[in-house]
Amino acid sequence: MNQKINYYNILAMLASACLALVIPFELVLLSYAILGPAHYLTEISWLNERQYFTLKKYDYLTIAIIIPLCLLLGRSYADLIYYSFGLSFILLALKTSVNRLLAFIILVIAGYFLLSNNLLRTIFGLYVPTLIHVYIFTGAFILSGALKDKLISGYVALFMFILCPVLLCVLFTNYHPATTAWAMGNYGYFRNLNTTTLRSQGVNIYTNTASIVLTRVIAFAYTYHYINWFSKTRIIKWHRVTTKRAFIIGLLWAVSVGLYFYNYRLGIKWLFILSLIHVILEFPLNQLSFKGIAMALLSEPGKSEKTSIASHSIPQ
Repeated sequence: MNQKINYYNILAMLASACLALVIPFELVLLSYAILGPAHYLTEISWLNERQYFTLKKYDYLTIAIIIPLCLLLGRSYADLIYYSFGLSFILLALKTSVNRLLAFIILVIAGYFLLSNNLLRTIFGLYVPTLIHVYIFTGAFILSGALKDKLISGYVALFMFILCPVLLCVLFTNYHPATTAWAMGNYGYFRNLNTTTLRSQGVNIYTNTASIVLTRVIAFAYTYHYINWFSKTRIIKWHRVTTKRAFIIGLLWAVSVGLYFYNYRLGIKWLFILSLIHVILEFPLNQLSFKGIAMALLSEPGKSEKTSIASHSIPQ
């Protein structure tokens, strides 16, 4: 089964890359609006069934409470992501309440200095919940699957995952398809990714060559990130839920998509909240994946299966 899924994912990568080449701005918006909420809702449901991969049953509530706390204190998204990511690591690494509290105090003190750096604020506030989440973390899951299965197709899939963005940056750079008025009117939410990365707030992101190439990469990363989740259905079995939960998920997905196309401003705010929640609740899983990769790479060949990411029931 894993062999077939690897080939399926390779085709999905190529398809995502081709669409990103032709309709980069439109693809970002359509993927985010249609595939996005389906991914967020089903993954949150799946994570809930697995205790969000935290050590203790209610650790995830400690992570989740960071969201309203930061909002009430008027903290930025950079602070929110930094503290929730750091807290996830603490809750996975330490078991006793005293050690966790001391570590969190150190995290807060370190944050006072680290988040004063504009680069780090940009990384946590802009890139971690977007490109790092949809590309780096997805790449980690692909690598973990390749290390576990030791199939050539798995390594080919990883190679293609790295190659596609490179090809999007170097091939057909003079090909600039006209961006639709709908896309230009609705891409504002993602605009900061383009202008910040290109370090030019005044650039015309719809005609500038570098911006168009960057948007291709963004479109590929988001689209394949969502498709990758659905391709793992038969492996991690996230679809095995009660009829009631499936109905609720389906209803929320339909409302989310409908709201997005009916009232873009309201819809994009709702999707942002949903996306942010799923990003934060996935942090323990992301950190376990990197731990599993390190253990698999450092372990002896005969022990690799025991130390693989699969021992944590993490998706590949």
